[in-house]
Amino acid sequence: MVTLDKTPYEILDVPEDIDYDKLCEVYRTKIHEHLQKKISAINYRHICRAYETLSDFDKRKHYDSHNEWISELSIDEYTLQQLAAEPDLIRDLKQRLRSANLTILNAQDPITGHTTLYSAARTGNIEAVKFLTEEGADSDLSQRIQSTALHAASFYGHADIVRYLLESGANYRIANSYGRTAEEEAYNDYVKNVFIVFKQIDYVRVAANELDWFLKNGLKQCQDTTYFAQHQTLLHCASKKGYFELVRWLIVQCSANMDLIDFNGNSALHLAAYGGHIPIVDYLLNRGCDPTLRNRWGTTAEEQGTKHDSRITDIFKCMRERDMFEMARTGVDWWFYYYFDNKSKDIIDSNGISLLYYACRFGQYSVAKWLLEHGANVNIQMKDKPKNTPLHGAKVHDHFLIVELLLEYGADVNIKNDFGTTVFNEAISEKVDKDSSKKINEILLQYQRNLKSHKLIDVYIYLDEGNGEEPIVRLQINHKTVYEDLLQTLPENLQNEKCYFSIAGRPLNFEKPKTRVMSAVYCARYATSKLVDTPLRLTLHKTLLDKTRHQFTRQDHQLEPRQFASIFKKQNESSLFLLKGSFTDIQTFNSDNLTFTFSANCVTDDVTFKVTTLCSSDVRKYGLPDAICFFETTLFNAKKSDTLLALPVVTITHQSNARLYTLAMPSSYWFSSEARPNKLPMFGGIHAFIRHVDIIPNKLTLPPDIFIAAALGQPLTSRDTPIPCTCLVLCERDTKSFPHVAYHGTTIEAVRSILTDGLIIPGTITTSGKRINPSKNHIARNVKFLGIPDFATAIFVSPSVYYSSNSSYTSAFSYGGHQLIPVLECSIKENGFSINRCTVSSYNAHPSDDLTTIEW
Repeated sequence: MVTLDKTPYEILDVPEDIDYDKLCEVYRTKIHEHLQKKISAINYRHICRAYETLSDFDKRKHYDSHNEWISELSIDEYTLQQLAAEPDLIRDLKQRLRSANLTILNAQDPITGHTTLYSAARTGNIEAVKFLTEEGADSDLSQRIQSTALHAASFYGHADIVRYLLESGANYRIANSYGRTAEEEAYNDYVKNVFIVFKQIDYVRVAANELDWFLKNGLKQCQDTTYFAQHQTLLHCASKKGYFELVRWLIVQCSANMDLIDFNGNSALHLAAYGGHIPIVDYLLNRGCDPTLRNRWGTTAEEQGTKHDSRITDIFKCMRERDMFEMARTGVDWWFYYYFDNKSKDIIDSNGISLLYYACRFGQYSVAKWLLEHGANVNIQMKDKPKNTPLHGAKVHDHFLIVELLLEYGADVNIKNDFGTTVFNEAISEKVDKDSSKKINEILLQYQRNLKSHKLIDVYIYLDEGNGEEPIVRLQINHKTVYEDLLQTLPENLQNEKCYFSIAGRPLNFEKPKTRVMSAVYCARYATSKLVDTPLRLTLHKTLLDKTRHQFTRQDHQLEPRQFASIFKKQNESSLFLLKGSFTDIQTFNSDNLTFTFSANCVTDDVTFKVTTLCSSDVRKYGLPDAICFFETTLFNAKKSDTLLALPVVTITHQSNARLYTLAMPSSYWFSSEARPNKLPMFGGIHAFIRHVDIIPNKLTLPPDIFIAAALGQPLTSRDTPIPCTCLVLCERDTKSFPHVAYHGTTIEAVRSILTDGLIIPGTITTSGKRINPSKNHIARNVKFLGIPDFATAIFVSPSVYYSSNSSYTSAFSYGGHQLIPVLECSIKENGFSINRCTVSSYNAHPSDDLTTIEW
């Protein structure tokens, strides 16, 4: 403490008996004079110290008694509140908070209760207010007389800060200890007008917990609209503030998206957990909110809740420990997505019954599909009698969609239970009507017919006017099926004089009558990869598609069958195996590093098959990068067409991410089944195991020929343009044909689909089976905007990587301890796009952005 020639009273130019209210008014005047540059930063600093002394009862009493006060501080001695009170110290404030978490951001002075945000709002420090709110500071924390930062900004006459705090979710209905709201504390008409205008905005009403107002007036904007600098939705705001009834209304009545993230990567669950709002955390988790999301600090919602002892974390723990078999029985599919972890997909309960059996027995399609997609054994049997398979359970209880699903994943129809009954002989429950029973039996018989004719390539047909993600028809073809054959497999109500097909929005060309379906698909695909994954997801059109929108530059390269035959004839690496029809158990055969596993009862007579493998030097002749081995299969002395009742599973030892592909002779491309990745689709063919590349483990795995071969060893590299980033180079850029560069923000889950299908318009079914639709907070379909009919069907890119990285277009994901955003760099033709202005109202422009030309 020091004694100055000038007293605090003299610095503020006030009498020594001034009361607190008058002192605040004087301070307000000094603040505005400083903001108007009428008071220098040095003199204002003395004013701050003087006000700190006289506005605090104990400090003022001490000064009046001892004539001592703190008039000077070094920057290192400043509190965060003191830094925020002086706009000239904004750089020091940001530096101090460079790695601060929410606890530090919201810390309150132990005497005054002031937060850093309160101090910034009171002194008109707009840059500090923006910085603090963007970092997540809570605007509703109150100081000792229960005034909030909004009260301070309103009383001290800072209309711009009142506006910004309302945009950030400040609750304008909070009253201080005098019973006055921030609006009632307004210093002037400018401030009052801000309240009038902003109370018309949904987000501001939600921040004030005005559910009754919404029940009466409804929402003015889409429920998933993101607002202002923090890019928060209405659900973010309600969850952050603990408004349970409003949260429930937004989810149940308005179908709000629970997993959208804000500027800082926080979901609604993050904000509810951090705030300690137990009912909301419990409710969001039970509605299937994603608990695995990490914010910009790499923190999950559960980790955010650790500040509240175990009250929040216990909810997550309880969710993880739920009875998984009950979840399978009742069809709670989201539980498996988030809580199953690395448990065995084939785990059984005390009765010896698997998760997959429960899901199939009780008709829980989505759970069964999840389990199968994640490697569950499609043929797992009950441990005890009657030792039924999931296929038995699905048939008996008439779940024909699940029967189709199980067959798609290679379910063995020949497995017998303890009663010696295969699924063909299994009786359907008496509660099931006869028509339904016939449908399942026809599905099973068709499966057998397809097996005999090598029709094991799955094809899903969708209608172009549909809006769902489930196909209207599932059928199977072989690699030689032509257009007329495809038409004949369609139901009668879909067969027309002429039907047209497309894949991922690209028309299939069947101008030559004998064009194979597989060839047409290969030529129409966006990707140049020779590897085609099935099922083939085709869209059926009743009218001819506009081919001028697409370019067909790829030809169906035909191979010379004799060339392949000669290559394999030269090999001495051949093995003959006898498959015994008398065996009722599994039969396994090894050829080099290949293992062939035949299921029980798969043949009716003894048959011989041969496997010929190519040595590594011959692998290069086929031009497939990362191919591990090639082999040919031949079946002998199969006297009857139904001798072989099931095809084998083929595995290769010590090779991760290896997929089995079959050559679609006589063309040069290869096909594989996503659902049956290791099941041999036919005998008498050429096959290969090809190693897919983990670009980002568990998030992005790609075929090796979808990006340049030079990247195989280390696919991800670093670069500094347009910003420091990690990238995967897919191809060398043709600057002459494509002179422009633009960016497209997406999700990590969509990257492979985009690389396979290109950027496609909304409404299109991708090759992965997802129908692309605008997000719920996007401009609706069939709406004219900026003079463009059906604006939402356009494909958007941007010359600004910052704009493309906005949360309206991307979703962050965690990898290597970092939060990453997937953005595609695109090469664009001259005159291949139109220019539009920014349509994301919450976007904060980067200095290099031109908001009038930011969307292409």
